[in-house]
Order: sequence, then C-alpha cells, then structure tokens
Amino acid sequence: MKHIVAGLMAAALLGGCGGGGSSNPFDNPGEDDGTTAPPTDTTVPTEISQDVTRVEFDPATQTLTVEGLTFDGTTDPVTYNRAVALDVPGYQAYSIQQDGASRHSTAFAAQSQTSGAVTAGVAATGGPRNRLFTGAVFERTGSYTQPTTGEVVYTGRYVGLTNLDSQGGDLLPPPVGLAPELIPTQAASTQGDVVLRANFGDRAVEGNIINRRISETPGGVVINLPSLVLINTQITEGGTFSGTVEYDQTGFPADRVTGTSIGSSAGIFGGIDATEVAGAIKLNEFDGPGNPLGLTNESETGIFVLDR
Repeated sequence: MKHIVAGLMAAALLGGCGGGGSSNPFDNPGEDDGTTAPPTDTTVPTEISQDVTRVEFDPATQTLTVEGLTFDGTTDPVTYNRAVALDVPGYQAYSIQQDGASRHSTAFAAQSQTSGAVTAGVAATGGPRNRLFTGAVFERTGSYTQPTTGEVVYTGRYVGLTNLDSQGGDLLPPPVGLAPELIPTQAASTQGDVVLRANFGDRAVEGNIINRRISETPGGVVINLPSLVLINTQITEGGTFSGTVEYDQTGFPADRVTGTSIGSSAGIFGGIDATEVAGAIKLNEFDGPGNPLGLTNESETGIFVLDR
C-alpha cells in the first residue's frame, strides 16, 4: 500500500450530510416487462440512500436524473449532463454544475447486462462549506425468481464517491477574484472489483471488494486502498439483503480488524433464477486501521451492479 500522499489528501475531507430512505427510488423507463415481481420491501436503507431519494437512468439514451440531492441544482429532480471523461469501467458518469461558484455534483449509474433487471446509482456533491451531500439507490424491475439450492458467484466492477477532492477537471472556472473559501471542489471517485457469493440453499450472501483505488487526487497520484469484506448476511424471500462492511483481515496481519464494522451494505437480486444483483455500500472510513494514509473523517458511498 502506498503512503505517499497523506498530506495531499487530508485537507480535502468534507463531512457528510443528508438522510431519508425511499421506496422504489429507481425509475428505469422501458425495463418493465409487464410482469409483477414478488412482494418485497424495496426500500433502500437510510444509511445507504442518505440524501438521494430517487434516480432515473436510461443507459440507452444516456440520460440520468437525480432527486433529493441537496445543492445539485435549482430544481428537484435535476437532469445531469453526460460526463464521458469521468466514466469508470462498467459505469456511466454524469455531472452538473450551475456556474463556477456553485457546487459540482457527480453521479454514476449502471444496469445489469443479462436482462437489465437491476440498476444502481450514486451521486455526491463536492465542497465548499465543510459538508458534502451524497447517497446511493438500487432497484429491481420485471419478474424475479429465487433459487432454493446452489451457490452462485457474481462478478463485476465497483465505483464510489468520496468526501475527498479530485483533480477537478470537470469544474467550471470560478469567477475572477472568488475567495478561496468559496471555490467549489469535485468529489474524488474510487473503483475496484467485486466478487459476491450467494448460497441460495442457506439463503446467505457475502463478498469482497478488491483492487480498490483512487486515481483522481489533485496531484494525479493513484492511491491504493484496503480491500473490503461484505460480511455474510441473510437473503430474504424477496431477494434483498443488508449487512455490514469490514476491512479484509489479510491486509492487516498486525491489526485486529475482524469484527469491526466500518460501514453498511445492502442490495437486491433480480432476474429469473437471480441472474443479477445490484447493491451499495456506505463507508465511515476507508484507509485502514490507525489511518495509515493520514486520513481522518473520510467517507465513501458506492455501488455495484453484477451478473453471474
């Protein structure tokens, strides 16, 4: 793990703010096949949704609208602009900024590839004023059936948004003479790989997020981050799950991280025989026990959309 940019990043931390979960927070037009999914509580936990109440995403037309996120526009919901330069493999990026003195907001979204049954999105503002606004949602559309036996592995990519500053390449120029305290910042994103394992006989799910990194620091230096474990938790009859997140113990042989939660996870399976899964995590820290990168009060909200 690299320890070289602690001073660079530490001053860029913002506090999180927001809250309020939502039922059916994801509206994905054109994906309803006319069938009725089994009854299930599709409410995204409030610790995950935070300040986002709804997202509309159409990957074909590359349009995304976010509702609930504070200070991302003068209306609610807000239609974001496609931001191809910010794309992370597997996820389309979007952004919005009213002018050079207004907050900048970044969003990522994806839909599963097998049948398009599940979708997830995450959004976050940057600074200023010591606080950011963020949240993530996920949704299932169409019919769903859940196996009663067997173990299935789902793989794919992860993307997250943090309360750290990025290089700011998507920011509008601030007005000439704007005080430094008023200049907007752009949230730095994270990415990684997800392996999720579901045992439908035991109705349990667990997983890992590995190869985590930030590559949008002000100095352009890639920061490698600790791997995460999505701790095993129950799969409900409706195909949902929620649990906790820990650092992977193998990355910290000298520290006891097993049993210490650093955040929350939640998700939903979709498709016939649960061919797809989408979910999200909220991290209250992410640089390791004892802050080896020199970060304090860091936070992250991210999503995953996976197929078998």
